[in-house]
Formats: sequence, C-alpha cells, structure tokens
Amino acid sequence: MDPSLVPASLPMPLTSVKTLNGTNFEDWKESLDLYLAITNMDFSLREAEPSALTPESTIVQRASREKWEHSNRVCLMVMRYTMEKSIRQSIPDNDNAKDFMRSVGEKFKTFDKAQKGQYLSLLEKTKYDGVSGVREHMMKLVHYYNKLKSLKVDLGDSYLVWQVMESLPS
Repeated sequence: MDPSLVPASLPMPLTSVKTLNGTNFEDWKESLDLYLAITNMDFSLREAEPSALTPESTIVQRASREKWEHSNRVCLMVMRYTMEKSIRQSIPDNDNAKDFMRSVGEKFKTFDKAQKGQYLSLLEKTKYDGVSGVREHMMKLVHYYNKLKSLKVDLGDSYLVWQVMESLPS
C-alpha cells in the first residue's frame, strides 16, 4: 500500500498500552495516558463531568455532555481491558473514569510502599556469602539499588558504594 494514502492521524494500536500486572502501575498509567491523549479520548480524565441535561440544555451543553460520556465510556473500557483479570476484579466498580483511575492508584500506593521496604531491606541486609563471586554480589546490590531508583527512591550513588563496601568482609 502506498504510504501517502494512509492518513497521518491513525490512532495507536491498543496493544501499545502496557498490561497492568501488579508491579508496573507507573508504566501502565504512562502508556495509558499517552494512548488516550493521542486517540483524543482523555476528555473525561481532564474535564469535570458536565451537569445532567435538562429540557432547557443548549446544543453546546448537549454536545459537551455527549463528548464527555463517550470519552468516559472509552476510558473505562481501555483501563479495564489493559488490566490483568485478578487486578480488575479487586478494584471497586465505578462509572466515572477519573474516580476509577483514582481507585487504581490508591490500590497501588500500598503495594509500592511494601515493595520499597522490601528492596531497602535487601540492600541493607545482604552480606557477601563467600560462595558466589564478589562481582555477582555487587551486581545483586546494584540490582536492588536500581529497583529502588525505578520506584523513585533516590539514595545517591555514594550510598550504594558505601553499602557495597559494608556488605563485604573486612
């Protein structure tokens, strides 16, 4: 097919949104936000819900409400579709995309804190066992440090060097 015949504004495929699996909330949210923005479906996440329609509602009010409802429905569908089933079932049902996203975020704040604590503990308590090589031991500590960095815990490189030295026998 001739590339000049393909419209330049084709939306991203839904597969570009990462699947929320329990350990990647930030990556999932980032890819979801990008997808919804590029496909122009994030209106309900950016704007407050318009007031309910009345017989006196203007055409502009009706159009705004219609646009918001469509965006809200699509956002909810995409969010739920890109979650593992076990996670989807643990989130309370909500008909408002913004509130649903808030519920998902709250659920993962707790998980995030536990994960940070686990990696901080591993980084602090792991000592060289004398069996594996020193290089492997250091790589293990660097792995824990990088996991903490990805969770937005900034300890500084000098802390890592100090921790590695402390974990080795004198």
